[in-house]
Amino acid sequence: MSSGLLVSVLIGGLGIGGAVGYMAGATTKKAGAPAATSSAAPAQNTAWFSYDGQTYDTASLPSQVQTAIYQADMEAHNQKLGMIREFAMRIALSKEQGKFTTLDKLPQLDTLLTFTPPTDAQAKEFYEQNKDKVQGMSYEQIAPRIKEFMAQQGKMQTFQKEWDRLTKSGKLKILAQEPGSPNVSIPVEMFPSRGDGKDVLVEVSDYLCPHCAEVQPEIKKLEEKLKGKLKFVQVNFSLRPTQLSGAIAEGAFCASKQSTEGFWKYHDVAFSKPVGSMNDSYDVAKVKPIAEGAGLNVADWEACMKTQEPKDFVKKTAEIVNGLGVTGTPTFFLNNQRVNIHSPGELSSLVESKLAG
Repeated sequence: MSSGLLVSVLIGGLGIGGAVGYMAGATTKKAGAPAATSSAAPAQNTAWFSYDGQTYDTASLPSQVQTAIYQADMEAHNQKLGMIREFAMRIALSKEQGKFTTLDKLPQLDTLLTFTPPTDAQAKEFYEQNKDKVQGMSYEQIAPRIKEFMAQQGKMQTFQKEWDRLTKSGKLKILAQEPGSPNVSIPVEMFPSRGDGKDVLVEVSDYLCPHCAEVQPEIKKLEEKLKGKLKFVQVNFSLRPTQLSGAIAEGAFCASKQSTEGFWKYHDVAFSKPVGSMNDSYDVAKVKPIAEGAGLNVADWEACMKTQEPKDFVKKTAEIVNGLGVTGTPTFFLNNQRVNIHSPGELSSLVESKLAG
């Protein structure tokens, strides 16, 4: 849980009942669970406006604008999907429990899901683990909000457990399609790659991004499974190029100058042994252990880091990635189309289904 969310809930008094609802699970699935969303529909080429006799449709817009439209469509899709998931669950559970009558008189989820409210002991333990984030407030002052928050989290987890059970059994299927993602043009020849398959998977990531590190084992398994079929391209997009994040990305460029093998060793070490956080200042000394761990020629690497070339490459990469409309990491593209990943564990199934479909 982020400290920002905790403070907003426990101090700010954020309403966490129906406003959040069970549907938070739609975008916070646990790793490895069946995908909550369905396959994507073909991207639509919508005519948006005309000026001075010229019509501007989706295909004529820059990639950044096309992606912004796609993201807005995805937000709307996920909101609708949240409502549909809850309604589908009410139908399924009411039928299983013999409580179904008509669609307009379905029991509420609270009466269909078995949930145990948090105990005082659990609430106190939660407080002790997070009291440094609540600005000196005592347990007695915020106990009701803690219990309300924990209850909501528990309900969402219970919902997701039931959802996974029903979808895994095949009894419940979501048929609605995601909005189609636009085609983009990525200059993959600029970036390190491995594999020689005709299908190209691009990852845009930052070495200090926790979710990027989380998904690395799955990427390697996917590469091994699709060996000979898949080409994997790594795009190092520093979210904070003037801070430590930028220094690590520059270090990766200097590693690639020595050899492709050196880059991938550096890449693995950077993710497996974090040297700091996103808030840390630019510091080559902190990055040096990555180069050493990768077995690089450290003297040559340090000489490269003192030049302007790695900074220029990181800047050029940012221009390319921003032009694609990417605003966060990790972001994946398969054959120049965005792959919508909600959580670790989905990448393999989504890539394989798109390649098969």
